[in-house]
Amino acid sequence: MDVLLRHLKQGPDGVPEYHDTNFSAGALSIGSAADCGIQLLGETIAAEHALIRLTGGKITISCRGRRRVIVNSVPIATAELKVGDRIDVGGHQLRLLAPPAGFDIAIEIQPNPDVDPSAFERAFRTDLHETWLSKRKASWVLAALILVGALLLPLAMIGWHRAGNATPPGVPDDTWWSAGPLSPAHQLAAGQRCDGCHQSLFVHVTDKACRSCHKPIIDHVSRERLAKTALGAAQRCAECHREHNENAARLVIRDNDLCTGCHARSDTRFGPLKVTAVAGFARSEHPAFTVDLLKPMANTASVADTQWETRRENIASAREQSNLKYSHAQHLDPSRVRRASDSSGLGCGDCHTLSADGEHFVPITMQRSCIACHELTFDPAAPKRQLPHGKPRDAMLLIQDYYARQAVDPHPLVSAIERRRLPDRQTEESIAPCTGPAFSCAMQRAQAEIDNQFTRRGCVSCHVVVDTHGGDVLERYQVTPIRLTADYFPDVHFSHRSHAVQKDKTGDAACLSCHAARAADSSAAVLIPDLPKCLECHSGRSQRDLVRLQCISCHAYHPKPIIAANREARRE
Repeated sequence: MDVLLRHLKQGPDGVPEYHDTNFSAGALSIGSAADCGIQLLGETIAAEHALIRLTGGKITISCRGRRRVIVNSVPIATAELKVGDRIDVGGHQLRLLAPPAGFDIAIEIQPNPDVDPSAFERAFRTDLHETWLSKRKASWVLAALILVGALLLPLAMIGWHRAGNATPPGVPDDTWWSAGPLSPAHQLAAGQRCDGCHQSLFVHVTDKACRSCHKPIIDHVSRERLAKTALGAAQRCAECHREHNENAARLVIRDNDLCTGCHARSDTRFGPLKVTAVAGFARSEHPAFTVDLLKPMANTASVADTQWETRRENIASAREQSNLKYSHAQHLDPSRVRRASDSSGLGCGDCHTLSADGEHFVPITMQRSCIACHELTFDPAAPKRQLPHGKPRDAMLLIQDYYARQAVDPHPLVSAIERRRLPDRQTEESIAPCTGPAFSCAMQRAQAEIDNQFTRRGCVSCHVVVDTHGGDVLERYQVTPIRLTADYFPDVHFSHRSHAVQKDKTGDAACLSCHAARAADSSAAVLIPDLPKCLECHSGRSQRDLVRLQCISCHAYHPKPIIAANREARRE
Protein backbone atom coordinates (compact mmCIF):
# COMPACT_ATOMS: atom_id res chain seq x y z
CA MET A 1 0.00 0.00 0.00
CA ASP A 2 1.04 3.64 -0.62
CA VAL A 3 0.89 5.90 2.43
CA LEU A 4 1.16 9.69 2.72
CA LEU A 5 2.60 10.78 6.08
CA ARG A 6 2.07 14.42 6.97
CA HIS A 7 4.15 15.62 9.93
CA LEU A 8 2.57 18.62 11.71
CA LYS A 9 4.49 20.93 14.01
CA GLN A 10 4.22 24.51 15.24
CA GLY A 11 6.52 26.99 13.59
CA PRO A 12 8.43 29.75 15.43
CA ASP A 13 5.60 32.23 14.77
CA GLY A 14 2.85 29.80 15.86
CA VAL A 15 1.78 28.96 12.32
CA PRO A 16 1.51 25.20 11.71
CA GLU A 17 4.07 23.69 9.34
CA TYR A 18 3.65 20.50 7.33
CA HIS A 19 6.22 18.03 6.03
CA ASP A 20 4.95 15.25 3.76
CA THR A 21 6.75 11.94 3.11
CA ASN A 22 5.80 8.87 1.09
CA PHE A 23 5.82 5.30 2.36
CA SER A 24 5.17 2.06 0.45
CA ALA A 25 4.94 -1.29 2.20
CA GLY A 26 2.55 -4.12 2.92
CA ALA A 27 2.01 -2.80 6.45
CA LEU A 28 2.78 0.45 8.30
CA SER A 29 4.60 -0.15 11.58
CA ILE A 30 4.44 2.26 14.55
CA GLY A 31 7.08 2.22 17.27
CA SER A 32 10.31 3.62 18.65
CA ALA A 33 12.63 1.52 16.48
CA ALA A 34 14.50 3.31 13.73
CA ASP A 35 13.16 0.96 11.03
CA CYS A 36 9.47 1.66 11.83
CA GLY A 37 7.38 3.46 9.22
CA ILE A 38 6.24 5.92 11.91
CA GLN A 39 8.92 6.38 14.58
CA LEU A 40 7.46 7.74 17.84
CA LEU A 41 9.64 8.18 20.92
CA GLY A 42 8.61 7.82 24.52
CA GLU A 43 9.06 5.59 27.54
CA THR A 44 5.68 3.87 27.01
CA ILE A 45 6.24 3.16 23.33
CA ALA A 46 7.66 -0.23 22.37
CA ALA A 47 10.17 -0.79 19.60
CA GLU A 48 7.32 -2.12 17.44
CA HIS A 49 4.13 -0.93 19.10
CA ALA A 50 1.38 -1.40 16.45
CA LEU A 51 0.70 -2.16 12.78
CA ILE A 52 -1.69 -0.47 10.34
CA ARG A 53 -2.86 -2.63 7.43
CA LEU A 54 -5.15 -2.21 4.41
CA THR A 55 -7.13 -5.41 3.83
CA GLY A 56 -10.13 -5.73 1.55
CA GLY A 57 -10.52 -1.97 1.39
CA LYS A 58 -10.64 -1.72 5.21
CA ILE A 59 -7.98 -0.04 7.36
CA THR A 60 -7.21 -1.82 10.64
CA ILE A 61 -4.77 -1.21 13.52
CA SER A 62 -3.47 -3.99 15.74
CA CYS A 63 -1.09 -3.68 18.71
CA ARG A 64 1.84 -5.97 19.33
CA GLY A 65 1.85 -8.13 22.41
CA ARG A 66 0.01 -6.48 25.33
CA ARG A 67 0.46 -2.97 24.02
CA ARG A 68 -2.49 -0.60 23.62
CA VAL A 69 -3.36 2.55 21.69
CA ILE A 70 -6.22 5.02 22.22
CA VAL A 71 -8.58 5.40 19.25
CA ASN A 72 -11.12 8.19 19.64
CA SER A 73 -10.46 8.24 23.45
CA VAL A 74 -10.97 4.47 23.77
CA PRO A 75 -8.02 2.14 24.60
CA ILE A 76 -8.02 -0.76 22.18
CA ALA A 77 -5.76 -3.62 21.02
CA THR A 78 -7.38 -4.00 17.59
CA ALA A 79 -9.79 -1.74 15.74
CA GLU A 80 -11.06 -0.79 12.31
CA LEU A 81 -10.20 2.77 11.29
CA LYS A 82 -11.99 5.30 9.13
CA VAL A 83 -11.23 8.79 7.90
CA GLY A 84 -11.28 11.28 10.78
CA ASP A 85 -10.34 8.82 13.53
CA ARG A 86 -7.73 10.01 16.03
CA ILE A 87 -5.12 7.69 17.44
CA ASP A 88 -3.12 8.45 20.61
CA VAL A 89 0.20 6.60 20.98
CA GLY A 90 2.16 7.66 24.06
CA GLY A 91 0.91 11.24 23.77
CA HIS A 92 1.54 11.47 20.05
CA GLN A 93 -1.55 12.28 17.97
CA LEU A 94 -2.27 10.54 14.67
CA ARG A 95 -5.33 11.43 12.54
CA LEU A 96 -6.58 9.50 9.54
CA LEU A 97 -7.10 11.82 6.56
CA ALA A 98 -8.84 11.34 3.24
CA PRO A 99 -6.08 10.05 0.95
CA PRO A 100 -5.28 12.19 -2.09
CA ALA A 101 -5.13 10.65 -5.54
CA GLY A 102 -2.41 8.01 -5.83
CA PHE A 103 -2.41 7.09 -2.12
CA ASP A 104 -4.27 4.41 -0.19
CA ILE A 105 -3.92 5.97 3.27
CA ALA A 106 -3.08 9.45 4.54
CA ILE A 107 -2.09 10.05 8.17
CA GLU A 108 -1.41 13.34 9.93
CA ILE A 109 1.17 13.06 12.72
CA GLN A 110 1.43 15.60 15.57
CA PRO A 111 4.33 14.73 17.90
CA ASN A 112 4.01 14.94 21.67
CA PRO A 113 5.59 18.28 22.66
CA ASP A 114 6.39 16.96 26.14
CA VAL A 115 8.83 14.27 24.87
CA ASP A 116 12.35 15.19 26.03
CA PRO A 117 15.03 15.32 23.30
CA SER A 118 17.03 12.74 25.25
CA ALA A 119 14.36 10.23 24.34
CA PHE A 120 15.89 10.05 20.89
CA GLU A 121 19.07 8.68 22.45
CA ARG A 122 17.17 6.29 24.69
CA ALA A 123 15.46 4.91 21.64
CA PHE A 124 18.68 3.03 20.84
CA ARG A 125 20.56 0.60 23.07
CA THR A 126 23.97 2.15 23.35
CA ASP A 127 25.24 0.57 26.55
CA LEU A 128 25.68 -2.99 27.69
CA HIS A 129 23.54 -2.50 30.83
CA GLU A 130 20.54 -1.83 28.59
CA THR A 131 20.65 -5.49 27.48
CA TRP A 132 20.17 -8.70 29.39
CA LEU A 133 23.97 -9.21 29.51
CA SER A 134 25.86 -7.16 32.11
CA LYS A 135 29.53 -6.22 31.90
CA ARG A 136 30.47 -8.71 34.59
CA LYS A 137 28.60 -11.55 32.92
CA ALA A 138 30.11 -10.67 29.54
CA SER A 139 33.63 -10.65 31.01
CA TRP A 140 33.21 -14.10 32.56
CA VAL A 141 31.64 -15.53 29.40
CA LEU A 142 34.39 -14.18 27.15
CA ALA A 143 37.13 -15.32 29.57
CA ALA A 144 35.66 -18.82 29.58
CA LEU A 145 35.43 -18.92 25.79
CA ILE A 146 39.04 -17.78 25.42
CA LEU A 147 40.25 -20.31 27.98
CA VAL A 148 38.42 -23.17 26.30
CA GLY A 149 38.99 -22.18 22.68
CA ALA A 150 42.58 -20.93 22.91
CA LEU A 151 44.06 -23.21 25.60
CA LEU A 152 42.05 -26.20 26.80
CA LEU A 153 40.78 -27.33 23.39
CA PRO A 154 44.19 -26.99 21.64
CA LEU A 155 45.89 -28.84 24.52
CA ALA A 156 43.31 -31.59 24.34
CA MET A 157 43.79 -31.91 20.57
CA ILE A 158 47.58 -32.11 20.97
CA GLY A 159 47.21 -35.12 23.25
CA TRP A 160 44.58 -36.57 20.92
CA HIS A 161 46.86 -36.22 17.87
CA ARG A 162 49.92 -37.61 19.65
CA ALA A 163 47.90 -40.70 20.48
CA GLY A 164 47.58 -41.24 16.74
CA ASN A 165 43.97 -40.17 16.41
CA ALA A 166 42.49 -38.02 13.65
CA THR A 167 40.56 -34.84 14.39
CA PRO A 168 36.97 -35.82 15.31
CA PRO A 169 34.15 -34.43 13.14
CA GLY A 170 32.79 -31.13 14.35
CA VAL A 171 35.92 -30.31 16.39
CA PRO A 172 38.05 -27.39 15.18
CA ASP A 173 41.33 -28.51 13.62
CA ASP A 174 44.70 -26.84 14.06
CA THR A 175 44.09 -24.36 11.26
CA TRP A 176 41.74 -22.47 13.60
CA TRP A 177 44.72 -21.38 15.69
CA SER A 178 47.20 -20.83 12.87
CA ALA A 179 49.07 -17.51 12.96
CA GLY A 180 48.93 -17.24 9.17
CA PRO A 181 49.09 -19.26 5.93
CA LEU A 182 51.84 -21.79 5.27
CA SER A 183 53.90 -22.09 2.12
CA PRO A 184 52.38 -24.67 -0.29
CA ALA A 185 55.15 -27.23 0.33
CA HIS A 186 54.78 -27.06 4.11
CA GLN A 187 51.00 -27.04 3.84
CA LEU A 188 51.19 -30.27 1.83
CA ALA A 189 53.55 -31.89 4.36
CA ALA A 190 51.96 -30.69 7.61
CA GLY A 191 48.35 -30.55 6.51
CA GLN A 192 46.18 -29.65 9.51
CA ARG A 193 48.65 -30.83 12.17
CA CYS A 194 50.70 -28.08 13.83
CA ASP A 195 52.65 -30.59 15.95
CA GLY A 196 54.54 -31.68 12.83
CA CYS A 197 56.75 -28.61 13.33
CA HIS A 198 55.79 -27.29 16.78
CA GLN A 199 56.87 -30.41 18.63
CA SER A 200 57.19 -28.88 22.12
CA LEU A 201 54.66 -26.65 23.85
CA PHE A 202 55.57 -22.98 24.15
CA VAL A 203 58.94 -23.58 22.39
CA HIS A 204 59.97 -22.13 19.01
CA VAL A 205 60.33 -24.55 16.13
CA THR A 206 63.69 -26.29 16.57
CA ASP A 207 66.23 -27.25 13.92
CA LYS A 208 65.59 -30.89 14.80
CA ALA A 209 61.99 -30.51 13.69
CA CYS A 210 63.13 -28.99 10.38
CA ARG A 211 65.66 -31.74 9.76
CA SER A 212 63.07 -34.45 10.36
CA CYS A 213 61.93 -33.70 6.78
CA HIS A 214 64.90 -31.81 5.33
CA LYS A 215 67.43 -34.54 6.03
CA PRO A 216 69.93 -33.72 3.22
CA ILE A 217 70.26 -30.06 4.29
CA ILE A 218 73.85 -29.22 5.28
CA ASP A 219 74.83 -26.28 7.47
CA HIS A 220 76.44 -23.33 5.72
CA VAL A 221 79.65 -24.13 7.62
CA SER A 222 80.43 -26.85 10.11
CA ARG A 223 79.90 -26.08 13.79
CA GLU A 224 83.60 -26.64 14.45
CA ARG A 225 84.60 -23.91 12.01
CA LEU A 226 81.77 -21.67 13.15
CA ALA A 227 83.23 -21.73 16.66
CA LYS A 228 86.43 -20.13 15.32
CA THR A 229 84.57 -17.11 13.96
CA ALA A 230 83.10 -14.05 15.66
CA LEU A 231 79.58 -15.05 14.64
CA GLY A 232 78.73 -16.99 17.81
CA ALA A 233 76.25 -19.84 17.85
CA ALA A 234 74.46 -20.97 14.74
CA GLN A 235 71.07 -19.43 14.04
CA ARG A 236 67.89 -21.44 14.07
CA CYS A 237 66.48 -22.37 10.69
CA ALA A 238 63.27 -20.47 11.50
CA GLU A 239 65.15 -17.21 12.11
CA CYS A 240 65.73 -16.92 8.37
CA HIS A 241 62.96 -19.13 7.00
CA ARG A 242 59.87 -17.52 8.52
CA GLU A 243 56.51 -19.18 8.00
CA HIS A 244 52.93 -17.97 8.46
CA ASN A 245 53.48 -14.98 6.18
CA GLU A 246 51.10 -13.60 3.60
CA ASN A 247 53.96 -13.66 1.09
CA ALA A 248 55.09 -17.27 0.67
CA ALA A 249 58.09 -16.14 -1.42
CA ARG A 250 59.69 -14.75 1.74
CA LEU A 251 60.31 -18.27 3.01
CA VAL A 252 63.62 -18.21 1.11
CA ILE A 253 65.47 -14.95 1.67
CA ARG A 254 67.10 -13.61 -1.48
CA ASP A 255 68.46 -10.30 -0.23
CA ASN A 256 72.18 -9.77 -0.80
CA ASP A 257 72.49 -8.35 2.70
CA LEU A 258 72.10 -11.83 4.12
CA CYS A 259 75.43 -12.74 2.47
CA THR A 260 77.36 -9.47 2.37
CA GLY A 261 76.46 -8.70 5.98
CA CYS A 262 79.20 -11.18 6.93
CA HIS A 263 81.31 -11.67 3.79
CA ALA A 264 81.94 -7.97 3.19
CA ARG A 265 83.74 -7.87 6.55
CA SER A 266 85.42 -11.24 6.42
CA ASP A 267 88.56 -10.00 8.21
CA THR A 268 86.62 -9.20 11.38
CA ARG A 269 83.75 -11.68 11.12
CA PHE A 270 85.62 -14.88 10.34
CA GLY A 271 88.66 -14.54 12.59
CA PRO A 272 91.50 -16.92 11.66
CA LEU A 273 89.56 -18.41 8.74
CA LYS A 274 90.89 -17.07 5.46
CA VAL A 275 87.78 -16.05 3.52
CA THR A 276 87.95 -13.61 0.63
CA ALA A 277 85.84 -10.49 1.15
CA VAL A 278 82.82 -10.07 -1.16
CA ALA A 279 80.67 -6.92 -1.10
CA GLY A 280 78.67 -7.37 -4.31
CA PHE A 281 78.94 -8.36 -7.96
CA ALA A 282 81.25 -5.81 -9.53
CA ARG A 283 84.93 -5.73 -10.44
CA SER A 284 85.78 -3.83 -7.25
CA GLU A 285 83.47 -5.89 -5.01
CA HIS A 286 83.86 -9.50 -6.15
CA PRO A 287 87.15 -11.43 -6.33
CA ALA A 288 88.36 -13.12 -9.50
CA PHE A 289 87.02 -16.60 -10.09
CA THR A 290 88.80 -19.75 -8.97
CA VAL A 291 88.27 -23.23 -10.42
CA ASP A 292 88.56 -26.71 -8.97
CA LEU A 293 90.90 -28.85 -11.08
CA LEU A 294 91.73 -32.55 -10.86
CA LYS A 295 95.47 -33.04 -10.51
CA PRO A 296 97.49 -36.28 -10.28
CA MET A 297 99.27 -36.64 -6.96
CA ALA A 298 103.05 -36.59 -7.15
CA ASN A 299 103.69 -39.47 -4.71
CA THR A 300 101.91 -42.07 -6.86
CA ALA A 301 103.82 -45.38 -6.91
CA SER A 302 103.08 -46.22 -10.55
CA VAL A 303 101.22 -44.85 -13.53
CA ALA A 304 98.50 -47.47 -13.21
CA ASP A 305 97.89 -46.49 -9.57
CA THR A 306 97.68 -42.74 -10.17
CA GLN A 307 95.81 -40.96 -7.39
CA TRP A 308 93.98 -37.71 -8.03
CA GLU A 309 93.24 -34.71 -5.86
CA THR A 310 91.20 -31.54 -6.31
CA ARG A 311 93.07 -28.24 -6.21
CA ARG A 312 91.60 -24.75 -6.35
CA GLU A 313 93.45 -22.29 -8.62
CA ASN A 314 92.85 -18.84 -10.07
CA ILE A 315 91.54 -18.99 -13.61
CA ALA A 316 94.23 -16.60 -14.87
CA SER A 317 97.02 -19.07 -14.00
CA ALA A 318 95.14 -22.38 -13.96
CA ARG A 319 96.33 -25.21 -16.20
CA GLU A 320 94.60 -28.53 -16.82
CA GLN A 321 96.55 -31.72 -16.16
CA SER A 322 94.15 -34.34 -17.48
CA ASN A 323 96.81 -36.34 -19.38
CA LEU A 324 94.73 -35.94 -22.55
CA LYS A 325 96.35 -34.75 -25.76
CA TYR A 326 93.69 -32.64 -27.43
CA SER A 327 93.37 -29.39 -29.32
CA HIS A 328 90.08 -27.50 -29.48
CA ALA A 329 91.59 -25.20 -32.10
CA GLN A 330 92.34 -28.12 -34.43
CA HIS A 331 88.95 -29.79 -34.05
CA LEU A 332 87.02 -26.54 -34.63
CA ASP A 333 88.99 -25.76 -37.80
CA PRO A 334 86.92 -27.08 -40.76
CA SER A 335 90.01 -27.06 -42.97
CA ARG A 336 91.62 -29.69 -40.74
CA VAL A 337 88.76 -31.71 -39.18
CA ARG A 338 85.35 -32.51 -40.63
CA ARG A 339 82.43 -34.71 -39.69
CA ALA A 340 82.57 -38.23 -41.09
CA SER A 341 78.83 -38.09 -41.89
CA ASP A 342 78.55 -34.96 -44.06
CA SER A 343 82.13 -33.56 -44.21
CA SER A 344 81.04 -30.33 -42.53
CA GLY A 345 82.97 -28.64 -39.75
CA LEU A 346 82.58 -29.79 -36.15
CA GLY A 347 80.55 -27.80 -33.65
CA CYS A 348 80.44 -27.67 -29.85
CA GLY A 349 77.37 -29.90 -29.74
CA ASP A 350 79.13 -32.73 -31.58
CA CYS A 351 81.06 -33.60 -28.42
CA HIS A 352 79.36 -31.71 -25.58
CA THR A 353 75.84 -32.81 -24.59
CA LEU A 354 73.97 -30.87 -21.93
CA SER A 355 72.75 -33.04 -19.05
CA ALA A 356 69.20 -33.06 -17.72
CA ASP A 357 69.91 -30.52 -14.96
CA GLY A 358 70.80 -27.84 -17.51
CA GLU A 359 74.03 -27.02 -15.64
CA HIS A 360 76.51 -29.81 -16.35
CA PHE A 361 77.46 -31.85 -19.41
CA VAL A 362 77.43 -35.56 -20.07
CA PRO A 363 80.97 -36.87 -19.41
CA ILE A 364 83.26 -37.09 -22.46
CA THR A 365 84.15 -40.69 -23.26
CA MET A 366 85.76 -42.46 -26.19
CA GLN A 367 82.68 -44.52 -26.93
CA ARG A 368 80.23 -41.62 -26.71
CA SER A 369 82.23 -38.69 -28.09
CA CYS A 370 85.20 -39.85 -30.16
CA ILE A 371 84.49 -43.20 -31.79
CA ALA A 372 82.37 -41.62 -34.54
CA CYS A 373 85.52 -40.06 -36.03
CA HIS A 374 88.40 -42.04 -34.51
CA GLU A 375 88.39 -45.79 -35.08
CA LEU A 376 90.79 -48.01 -33.18
CA THR A 377 91.77 -50.18 -36.15
CA PHE A 378 95.43 -51.07 -36.57
CA ASP A 379 95.62 -53.02 -39.85
CA PRO A 380 94.07 -51.74 -43.12
CA ALA A 381 93.44 -55.37 -44.10
CA ALA A 382 91.05 -55.79 -41.15
CA PRO A 383 88.98 -52.56 -40.97
CA LYS A 384 86.40 -54.13 -38.62
CA ARG A 385 88.91 -55.32 -36.04
CA GLN A 386 89.51 -52.64 -33.38
CA LEU A 387 91.62 -52.48 -30.27
CA PRO A 388 89.87 -52.39 -26.87
CA HIS A 389 89.95 -48.87 -25.45
CA GLY A 390 91.30 -48.30 -21.96
CA LYS A 391 92.95 -51.72 -21.69
CA PRO A 392 96.55 -51.46 -22.97
CA ARG A 393 97.52 -55.04 -22.06
CA ASP A 394 94.45 -56.49 -23.79
CA ALA A 395 95.24 -54.38 -26.85
CA MET A 396 98.78 -55.81 -27.00
CA LEU A 397 97.51 -59.38 -26.65
CA LEU A 398 94.97 -58.80 -29.42
CA ILE A 399 97.72 -57.54 -31.73
CA GLN A 400 99.86 -60.60 -31.00
CA ASP A 401 96.92 -62.97 -31.52
CA TYR A 402 96.00 -61.24 -34.76
CA TYR A 403 99.45 -61.53 -36.35
CA ALA A 404 99.98 -65.06 -35.01
CA ARG A 405 96.84 -66.13 -36.82
CA GLN A 406 97.94 -64.28 -39.95
CA ALA A 407 101.16 -66.29 -39.93
CA VAL A 408 99.42 -69.68 -39.89
CA ASP A 409 96.21 -68.81 -41.82
CA PRO A 410 96.22 -70.54 -45.24
CA HIS A 411 93.94 -67.79 -46.56
CA PRO A 412 95.47 -64.52 -45.37
CA LEU A 413 93.48 -61.31 -45.54
CA VAL A 414 93.93 -59.15 -48.61
CA SER A 415 94.93 -55.58 -47.98
CA ALA A 416 91.96 -53.24 -48.15
CA ILE A 417 91.67 -49.53 -48.60
CA GLU A 418 91.72 -47.82 -45.23
CA ARG A 419 88.21 -46.45 -44.48
CA ARG A 420 89.26 -43.66 -42.19
CA ARG A 421 92.53 -42.07 -41.25
CA LEU A 422 93.79 -43.36 -37.93
CA PRO A 423 94.97 -40.75 -35.41
CA ASP A 424 98.22 -39.27 -36.73
CA ARG A 425 98.83 -42.26 -38.96
CA GLN A 426 101.83 -41.80 -41.19
CA THR A 427 102.88 -43.78 -44.26
CA GLU A 428 103.33 -47.39 -43.29
CA GLU A 429 106.98 -48.11 -42.54
CA SER A 430 108.70 -50.65 -44.70
CA ILE A 431 109.14 -53.90 -42.80
CA ALA A 432 112.07 -56.13 -43.60
CA PRO A 433 111.11 -59.60 -44.84
CA CYS A 434 111.20 -62.25 -42.13
CA THR A 435 112.79 -65.60 -42.98
CA GLY A 436 112.56 -67.28 -39.57
CA PRO A 437 109.84 -69.52 -38.12
CA ALA A 438 106.26 -68.36 -38.69
CA PHE A 439 105.56 -67.71 -35.01
CA SER A 440 108.73 -65.67 -34.58
CA CYS A 441 107.88 -63.62 -37.65
CA ALA A 442 104.35 -63.04 -36.27
CA MET A 443 105.73 -61.84 -32.91
CA GLN A 444 108.20 -59.60 -34.73
CA ARG A 445 105.34 -58.05 -36.70
CA ALA A 446 103.25 -57.70 -33.54
CA GLN A 447 106.16 -56.05 -31.71
CA ALA A 448 106.50 -53.50 -34.51
CA GLU A 449 102.76 -52.69 -34.40
CA ILE A 450 102.79 -52.37 -30.60
CA ASP A 451 105.73 -49.98 -30.83
CA ASN A 452 103.85 -47.98 -33.44
CA GLN A 453 100.70 -47.78 -31.31
CA PHE A 454 102.47 -46.62 -28.15
CA THR A 455 105.33 -44.52 -29.53
CA ARG A 456 104.43 -43.09 -32.95
CA ARG A 457 100.69 -43.29 -33.69
CA GLY A 458 97.48 -44.76 -32.32
CA CYS A 459 97.27 -44.71 -28.52
CA VAL A 460 100.08 -42.21 -28.11
CA SER A 461 98.19 -39.71 -30.29
CA CYS A 462 95.79 -38.91 -27.43
CA HIS A 463 97.40 -40.50 -24.35
CA VAL A 464 100.56 -39.90 -22.38
CA VAL A 465 102.53 -43.16 -22.62
CA VAL A 466 105.46 -44.01 -20.36
CA ASP A 467 108.11 -46.35 -21.88
CA THR A 468 109.66 -48.39 -19.07
CA HIS A 469 112.08 -50.12 -21.53
CA GLY A 470 111.29 -53.42 -19.87
CA GLY A 471 112.04 -56.76 -21.45
CA ASP A 472 108.40 -57.91 -21.42
CA VAL A 473 106.54 -56.07 -24.18
CA LEU A 474 103.23 -56.52 -22.30
CA GLU A 475 104.60 -54.56 -19.34
CA ARG A 476 106.81 -52.10 -21.18
CA TYR A 477 104.28 -49.39 -22.02
CA GLN A 478 102.12 -47.76 -19.34
CA VAL A 479 99.28 -45.45 -20.38
CA THR A 480 98.66 -42.57 -17.97
CA PRO A 481 94.95 -42.51 -17.03
CA ILE A 482 92.84 -39.55 -18.12
CA ARG A 483 90.68 -37.60 -15.67
CA LEU A 484 88.59 -34.71 -17.02
CA THR A 485 87.25 -32.13 -14.60
CA ALA A 486 83.47 -32.53 -14.56
CA ASP A 487 82.62 -29.42 -12.51
CA TYR A 488 84.94 -26.45 -12.28
CA PHE A 489 82.63 -24.61 -9.86
CA PRO A 490 81.20 -27.24 -7.47
CA ASP A 491 80.12 -24.53 -5.01
CA VAL A 492 78.21 -22.60 -7.69
CA HIS A 493 75.13 -23.35 -9.77
CA PHE A 494 75.21 -22.08 -13.34
CA SER A 495 72.58 -22.74 -16.00
CA HIS A 496 74.03 -23.44 -19.43
CA ARG A 497 70.49 -23.84 -20.75
CA SER A 498 69.54 -20.23 -19.94
CA HIS A 499 72.80 -18.99 -21.50
CA ALA A 500 72.25 -20.87 -24.77
CA VAL A 501 70.77 -17.63 -26.14
CA GLN A 502 72.75 -14.44 -25.52
CA LYS A 503 71.35 -11.28 -27.06
CA ASP A 504 71.80 -11.98 -30.79
CA LYS A 505 73.89 -15.17 -30.37
CA THR A 506 72.72 -18.78 -30.34
CA GLY A 507 74.28 -22.20 -30.80
CA ASP A 508 78.06 -22.32 -31.19
CA ALA A 509 78.24 -18.52 -31.31
CA ALA A 510 76.77 -18.35 -27.80
CA CYS A 511 79.20 -20.99 -26.52
CA LEU A 512 82.27 -19.42 -28.12
CA SER A 513 81.33 -15.95 -26.87
CA CYS A 514 82.30 -17.15 -23.38
CA HIS A 515 84.68 -20.07 -24.06
CA ALA A 516 87.78 -19.22 -26.14
CA ALA A 517 87.97 -22.69 -27.66
CA ARG A 518 89.15 -21.63 -31.13
CA ALA A 519 92.41 -20.35 -29.66
CA ALA A 520 93.03 -23.36 -27.37
CA ASP A 521 95.79 -25.41 -29.01
CA SER A 522 96.37 -27.58 -25.93
CA SER A 523 94.23 -29.54 -23.51
CA ALA A 524 95.99 -27.73 -20.67
CA ALA A 525 94.04 -24.55 -21.43
CA VAL A 526 91.21 -23.85 -18.95
CA LEU A 527 88.37 -22.57 -21.10
CA ILE A 528 86.36 -21.09 -18.22
CA PRO A 529 85.56 -17.35 -18.42
CA ASP A 530 86.68 -15.11 -15.58
CA LEU A 531 84.78 -12.32 -13.80
CA PRO A 532 85.22 -9.62 -16.51
CA LYS A 533 83.48 -11.83 -19.08
CA CYS A 534 80.42 -12.23 -16.83
CA LEU A 535 80.30 -8.49 -16.14
CA GLU A 536 79.78 -7.86 -19.86
CA CYS A 537 76.18 -9.07 -19.44
CA HIS A 538 75.53 -9.07 -15.69
CA SER A 539 75.62 -6.63 -12.80
CA GLY A 540 74.84 -6.72 -9.11
CA ARG A 541 72.61 -3.66 -9.53
CA SER A 542 69.79 -2.81 -11.89
CA GLN A 543 71.33 -1.33 -15.03
CA ARG A 544 70.12 -0.91 -18.55
CA ASP A 545 71.00 -3.78 -20.94
CA LEU A 546 72.47 -5.81 -18.05
CA VAL A 547 70.91 -8.75 -16.24
CA ARG A 548 70.93 -8.26 -12.48
CA LEU A 549 72.46 -11.02 -10.36
CA GLN A 550 72.01 -11.60 -6.65
CA CYS A 551 74.30 -13.70 -4.49
CA ILE A 552 71.75 -16.50 -4.46
CA SER A 553 71.63 -16.44 -8.27
CA CYS A 554 74.91 -18.38 -8.31
CA HIS A 555 75.62 -19.43 -4.74
CA ALA A 556 73.58 -21.70 -2.49
CA TYR A 557 73.54 -21.01 1.24
CA HIS A 558 73.23 -24.71 2.02
CA PRO A 559 75.88 -26.70 0.12
CA LYS A 560 75.23 -30.13 -1.31
CA PRO A 561 76.62 -33.01 0.82
CA ILE A 562 79.45 -33.87 -1.59
CA ILE A 563 80.34 -30.18 -1.92
CA ALA A 564 80.48 -29.76 1.84
CA ALA A 565 82.77 -32.78 2.18
CA ASN A 566 85.12 -31.52 -0.55
CA ARG A 567 85.15 -28.03 0.95
CA GLU A 568 86.15 -29.30 4.37
CA ALA A 569 88.82 -31.55 2.82
CA ARG A 570 90.36 -28.60 0.97
CA ARG A 571 90.40 -26.50 4.12
CA GLU A 572 92.19 -29.19 6.06
